[in-house]
Amino acid sequence: MVAIAIPSALKDLTPEWMTAALGQHGIHTKVSSVISEPISDAAGANGITVRLKISYATGSKPGPSSMIIKLPASAPAVKQVGIRQQFYQNEIHFYNEFTDRLEVRIPRRYYSGMDEQSELFAILLEDMAPAVSGNDFTGCTYDEALLVVNEIAKLHAQWWNSPELDTIPWLPTGEPNVDFAHVRFKETVLPGVMNNFGHTFSPKVKSVVDAYCKNFSTVVNMISATPHTLTHSDYRLVNLLIGGNPPSQTITVVDWQRVAKAKGLVDIAFFTVLSLNPERRRKWEWSLVESYHEQILNLGVTNYSLKQCIEDYRLCTFAPTRITLAFGARPDTDLNGVNGKRLQTTMIKRVSAVIEDMNLAEFL
Repeated sequence: MVAIAIPSALKDLTPEWMTAALGQHGIHTKVSSVISEPISDAAGANGITVRLKISYATGSKPGPSSMIIKLPASAPAVKQVGIRQQFYQNEIHFYNEFTDRLEVRIPRRYYSGMDEQSELFAILLEDMAPAVSGNDFTGCTYDEALLVVNEIAKLHAQWWNSPELDTIPWLPTGEPNVDFAHVRFKETVLPGVMNNFGHTFSPKVKSVVDAYCKNFSTVVNMISATPHTLTHSDYRLVNLLIGGNPPSQTITVVDWQRVAKAKGLVDIAFFTVLSLNPERRRKWEWSLVESYHEQILNLGVTNYSLKQCIEDYRLCTFAPTRITLAFGARPDTDLNGVNGKRLQTTMIKRVSAVIEDMNLAEFL
C-alpha cells in the first residue's frame, strides 16, 4: 500500500487526497469536490474539527456524502499542548487498536495518519448526522442521564481489570504524561486558577485545590488503581452524539483524545459534575451511581460492592476537577471569546460545588 501525505491544513483536503485516503480503507471511488463547513462552537477545543461535504465524479461509485475531519489546532500553543499531552496520538492509536472491538458505538474511521516527527495528525470519521452533540450548559433529562450512565457501563464491563490493557504501551494510566502534568499543576495551574478564581473559592475549596495541585500524581495513581478499565476520560454531553428514533435512544461516543486506563467511575463523574448543574447532580447522582453499579454487575463484573463504587465515585470527582482547574487557569485571551469564558466560569462553579459536597480533603 502506497502511503499518502498526511494533511497539515484544510487546504490539503483536495479531491485527489480524499480519493486516495478513502481507497486505503476500502472505498474505491473518485472524489470530484470537497467543501468544509463548521459543525458547532463546541467542536474542536483541542484542534480543528469540521464537516466535509463530498461530491463524486460522474460514473464513479459514490461514497459517503459527508464526513468529519479532525486535525491538530492551528494555534501553535494549543497544538503543542495537544502533542505534549498525547491527545492527537492517543486518539489515532485508539482507532487503530479498538475499532470494531467496543460495546459502545463510535464513528467509523475512514482514514487516519500520524507523523510525530513532523507533528502531523489526521483522522477522517463517519458523520453521524442527524445525531447532534449534547449540551453541557442545559444538561439533559433524568431518563437521558440514565441512558448516558448505563451506556458507558457497557464499555467498562467489557474491559474490567482486563490484562490486555496492561500490554498496550501507548495507553495512558489515568493521565497522559503524568510527570509533566504534576509539575504543570503545581507550578502553573495552581497560581493561574487562584489568580483567576481564588476570590470566588470558599476556604474549603481553596484548601482542596491547593492540596490537589501539589499532590497531583498521587491522586492520579489512586484513580488508576484497580479495579480499572478502559475509560473515555472526558465523558460529557458535548462528546456524546444523541440521535435515533426517538432521539434520546441512541448514543455515539466521540473525541477519544483522553482515552486511558482508570477507574470506570471517572466517566460517571465527568458526566455528573460537568454536564449537570449542581442542583440536578445532587438530586440524581446517587441513583445514577446505583444504576451504573447494577448495570456493570448485570454485565458480568464481580467482587465490586456498591459501597466501593460510591467511594470510587467520590474519589473520581478529582478527574473532572483536573481539566476544570487547567482550563480555569487560562487567561481570558486564551478562551476563544464569550463562549469560552462562559464555559470556564460554569466549570469552575460546578467543580467548586462538588468539592464542597464530596469532602475531597479526605483523600489528600
